[in-house]
Amino acid sequence: MAIKSNLKMVWMMFGVFMLLFVLNFYAGSNETDATSRMWIVLGVCSLLVSGFLLVKHKLPAKRQILISLLLAAAVAAAYINLSLFTMIETSVITLMSSLAVFSTFNRFSDNRLVFLHNSTKRTVAVSLLTGIAAGAVLGIINPLLSGKALDSFSIKFAYFKIALSPAIYEEMAMRAVFYAFCLSLLNGRMDTRAQRFTAWFMMIIPHVLIHTPDIIITNGIVPGVINIIMLALLFGLPFAVLQKKRDITSAMLAHGIVDVIRFCFLGLPF
Repeated sequence: MAIKSNLKMVWMMFGVFMLLFVLNFYAGSNETDATSRMWIVLGVCSLLVSGFLLVKHKLPAKRQILISLLLAAAVAAAYINLSLFTMIETSVITLMSSLAVFSTFNRFSDNRLVFLHNSTKRTVAVSLLTGIAAGAVLGIINPLLSGKALDSFSIKFAYFKIALSPAIYEEMAMRAVFYAFCLSLLNGRMDTRAQRFTAWFMMIIPHVLIHTPDIIITNGIVPGVINIIMLALLFGLPFAVLQKKRDITSAMLAHGIVDVIRFCFLGLPF
């Protein structure tokens, strides 16, 4: 009964998120602000979930604390000379979510996500090559879907630096931590279709939704829903599959490559 009750709790919390998603459209007429507000909302959700998991499962091992600090530092480096507020916000959320993810997966060995398969050099190489291959394929698809002319291509160091944020922040704080939250509430069990579907859904849909307020405002609900489905199937699902079937590192690498390729063709979004 407790597992079923906790499963309902996950969906109730998603219902609150969806309510905020809808109310967000009435908070102002500027589409960019609408999108930015939802990124903040999901960031706050990630921070609250991380705090809950850390209170419940305590801090992870020292080595994992060090890795979390390094991940947070890498995200902070992405915003050097750009935005002090965003640097602090994303690095703190990354740190908290990374600690929470490690702590939760230490508690539940079954059904956990692996940060990196590093038992041998071969397993590390497989993870890296898998991430590179997935990133290259998805990275080519991404600019083609933008609808913009791809008549220029440039490579800059800044593109690689800024891509650290989506690669690490979004995969840890907006995907892995929500899977960890589901796993914790389900007491490490993923026995039923409902439990597995919930975990996969929470890894994909909230992160996809926050990309779409501008499209919904500009083009309407139907094109917005179509865009949500496309983003979920073409990007959200592949990154989630990498995390679940391989490791978090391969998903971070793939995500970073996708953004670097997009920057090379379309430039930075700001």
